[in-house]
Amino acid sequence: MTIHNTNNLTSPMAMVEYARENSLLNLAESHSLVKCSTELEQLLLTKILQNANIPSPRYGLLDLRASIAAKTAKLYDYSYDPETEVTITSGVKQSIFASVMALLKEGDEVLVFEPAHRSYEQAIETTGARAIYVTLRSPDFHVEWEEVQKLISTQTRMIIINSPHFPTGSTMSELDMIRLQKILNGTNIVVLSDESFEHMVFDGEMHQSIALYPLLRERSIIVSSFDETLHIPNWHVGYCMASAKLTKEIRKMIDIIGEGIQLPYQMAIAEWMKQQNNFSQLAIFHQRKRDLFLSCIKDSKIKAIPSKGTYFQLISFEPSLEKNDIDIAIKLIHEQDIATMPISFYYHEKSKKKFLQINLSVSDEQILDAAARLKSM
Repeated sequence: MTIHNTNNLTSPMAMVEYARENSLLNLAESHSLVKCSTELEQLLLTKILQNANIPSPRYGLLDLRASIAAKTAKLYDYSYDPETEVTITSGVKQSIFASVMALLKEGDEVLVFEPAHRSYEQAIETTGARAIYVTLRSPDFHVEWEEVQKLISTQTRMIIINSPHFPTGSTMSELDMIRLQKILNGTNIVVLSDESFEHMVFDGEMHQSIALYPLLRERSIIVSSFDETLHIPNWHVGYCMASAKLTKEIRKMIDIIGEGIQLPYQMAIAEWMKQQNNFSQLAIFHQRKRDLFLSCIKDSKIKAIPSKGTYFQLISFEPSLEKNDIDIAIKLIHEQDIATMPISFYYHEKSKKKFLQINLSVSDEQILDAAARLKSM
């Protein structure tokens, strides 16, 4: 057991930085810990040598935008126009900020399902709009659509959805999308759909993209990135897709807050997508890691809600004398040298939740080690 000073662990970033600095078994990271393809790295090296100082087209390399549109058409039977409806951004955060800043004004309301990534709230507050929170219902973190309906007002301008969901690993079903569509009928509400983990849906289920639903698609913005899909969290190559009308407004913001993504990174990904355009193995890869972990903690006091997508898994300890998940996480640091992420960090008010999020995009050996340490609590 190592002596740790954990008094300042009050945010996700603080937890992650602490884990890195103290060489903990780190399951608190919010990005993929899988090494990216060597072939992709070599492609980048080649492109950098040739194009390091060539500026990117304003809204991204057209070749990459066309590849994204082709991938979307293949998966969801709808093709966005790469010229007018697909924009390359500096990761999902920039896509979210540009979309929110383009479409919201002071006094508007935005429905946000929580727990939620803090960047949603930060973007909304920047515009002077107000986040209205809808709590996902445990144990499976589903949406109560009756509650959503009651919260819709004349000030509601946007609903932000995220499936597969960070940080819980839950997913939206076809019925969820139909209910959302019904609620939006007769309104001017825009949907911002964060689909960063679209290729990580488990147990043979299909990702329910906004692109599948014509009535939702025409009033929605899809934001995503290659960070998770290609295990390149530090490349920050993201994109947003929307109708030409919405894209025109979003691009006005991109002109202000972005200088374009480094061209070699875009070129490498575009070339990679021509060679490797089947992403079905990604779900198989991460589901196997989920199943390995779940098998290791079977018949222990660790309770798990099997993740339906992403590489995150929620766990809790029953019974637990600690008051909340932050206390449990700190106890794990002190007693097991292992870092986990309290999901209460992702609520806008103090929470008494007892769920911990763990990142399973680590080696099988680390998963086995983590399960052993957790079981010994």
